[in-house]
Amino acid sequence: MTPINIMEEKVRITVDGKELEVPKGKTVLQVALERGINIPYFCYHPKLKIIGACRMCIAYNEKTGRLFTTCNTPVEDGMVISTKHPTVVENQRYLLQALMTRHPLDCPICDKAGECDLQNYGAIYGPKRQIVPISALEKDRNGVDWESDFLEYYSNRCVVCYRCTRACSDVVGANALYVEERGFHTNIAPAEKPFDTSSCEMCGLCVYVCPVGAIISKPFKYWTRSWLLQRGKTACNLCPLGCEIQVEYGLGDWRSERRVYRTKPTDELHICAKAFFGYDVLSSNRLLYPVMYGREETVGGMINLLVNILKSKPQETAIILSNFTGNEVLDIIHALVKSTGCYISSTLTLDFLKFLEGYGNYEQISFEEFKNAGAYVLVGDDITSTVPVLSYYMRGRVYSLYGERTRDKKLNPVYISWKELFHLKEEALVVVNTTGLEDARAWGEKLRGYKVYPIHYGANFWGVYERFKGVLSDLPALMSAIVEGRVKNLILFGEDLLDYYEPLELKGIFDNLEKLILFTPFDDGLSHMAHVKIPMNLYGEANSSLTSLMGKVELRGFLPWRFREEDFYQDLLSVLPKEEKHVPMLKGEGEFKKPELHLYWSNWIIRRSKNLKRLYEKQVSLRT
Repeated sequence: MTPINIMEEKVRITVDGKELEVPKGKTVLQVALERGINIPYFCYHPKLKIIGACRMCIAYNEKTGRLFTTCNTPVEDGMVISTKHPTVVENQRYLLQALMTRHPLDCPICDKAGECDLQNYGAIYGPKRQIVPISALEKDRNGVDWESDFLEYYSNRCVVCYRCTRACSDVVGANALYVEERGFHTNIAPAEKPFDTSSCEMCGLCVYVCPVGAIISKPFKYWTRSWLLQRGKTACNLCPLGCEIQVEYGLGDWRSERRVYRTKPTDELHICAKAFFGYDVLSSNRLLYPVMYGREETVGGMINLLVNILKSKPQETAIILSNFTGNEVLDIIHALVKSTGCYISSTLTLDFLKFLEGYGNYEQISFEEFKNAGAYVLVGDDITSTVPVLSYYMRGRVYSLYGERTRDKKLNPVYISWKELFHLKEEALVVVNTTGLEDARAWGEKLRGYKVYPIHYGANFWGVYERFKGVLSDLPALMSAIVEGRVKNLILFGEDLLDYYEPLELKGIFDNLEKLILFTPFDDGLSHMAHVKIPMNLYGEANSSLTSLMGKVELRGFLPWRFREEDFYQDLLSVLPKEEKHVPMLKGEGEFKKPELHLYWSNWIIRRSKNLKRLYEKQVSLRT
């Protein structure tokens, strides 16, 4: 093996009279930002390709006596740089003046106000007053109507930085935007109209990376101001990748309403439509306190009920897990099951577990290995619709062996047969979407010997599998036991069942129960069938972790209305027996419906989003 050289080569440069030792290969702008040296820029973003389009990040080379753009100039040993040279100051002011000739200065009605780079740079570097004899209302030019109910483009606010087109093409791979015309007439245009039913995935990255208010989110438009909102960072639990996102919310005081106003990515640019436009689920039909037989109940009363059932009738009691539950709650449920000996099951027994049973011994592949794969073979339903951000990293050649491809078409998959898979010259990673996979066990057997990367739509499916493999009853067998009267009490976490069974079918099964205890975030859906319902936290509310495809990620609870579920579960565990009991298992096959894996309609949580429902209905209307 070749030894790894951990010593990074350094060069010495001087910036504004200060000598620095910096890593060779980085650009001047990158070094400056890391050292806290202020250089303004519009087009640069750490996750996007460098193009040097805006010319705002200029500095002066004292040795050559020339200006240069710092974003695309690598550091060289002996460089002497000035970021405050009169020529730099003059040129930056001139550039801002040029941008202001087309910018309407409509900050009072612009949603970007307070976090706008042009607004900030104008105050720091640019003209402090209007320098052209044109009113703001006269600064109008031909624009482009994107024909979208969710995204809006203002041509005269655009600074032509190309961040949006690069994010769309180079990060997401959707290629939904392009640059139309040149110079003063430049516009950002959709590749297809109407935009909501185009190749656009509504991830919102174009809104986030835009340094000004040229692209805005219509559901957020005119609702509030950025400085009036509270914000926090957390992992998202709407799919199994666990992307870190920012949640901005109001406290219900004079500044804002008590609700979530928007979600945004971090500069890693990990976000999709489920989080960017699905944030309204956090404020819709929420169950915020325990309810027993239609009346609000205390936490202590709920714990007494659960303890009584689990202690007195464990052989008649079953728990069905949610694949959207955090690890710390799963650990407590695991201890609870071991101490009482009740049945435990999950929707994973319908597909994911069946696949692994067929495949045999499986060792989880890291996210880094996934990203570095040279080729991918897709099995099962659409990967992009199930785990959108995962598709951002599929840069190798893509083959499709089996499954419906909708959004995955952006990956330009080559459709192959089993025989062609066997004769592939390159080593490929087989990405298996096990969610609702027909004949999952048979697929596992067929793929033995291949390097596979199984995924499931549940945010914490790996966490459930790691803790409960070997003790899970088959879900169809458990449902039969309920119908036959052998299981009379059901403790149900989440509403994953709605993705695999029709509501009327579930009602017919649940009618045989003496008690249905439901842990859910919502006061609708299965809540209408439950005798007892207890709040379940979503992202921004739970203090927990997920075993995601990227590894362990943290959910952080900061929303003011969150249910203190960690205290509830600890109190429940403290009053249960400490000895371990045998966990019985039920085996059996049965029918279930295949979950619908649409980008905007892929699980029971995001189906509560009014924003995503409108997008979904638009997409469906194209097929009818």
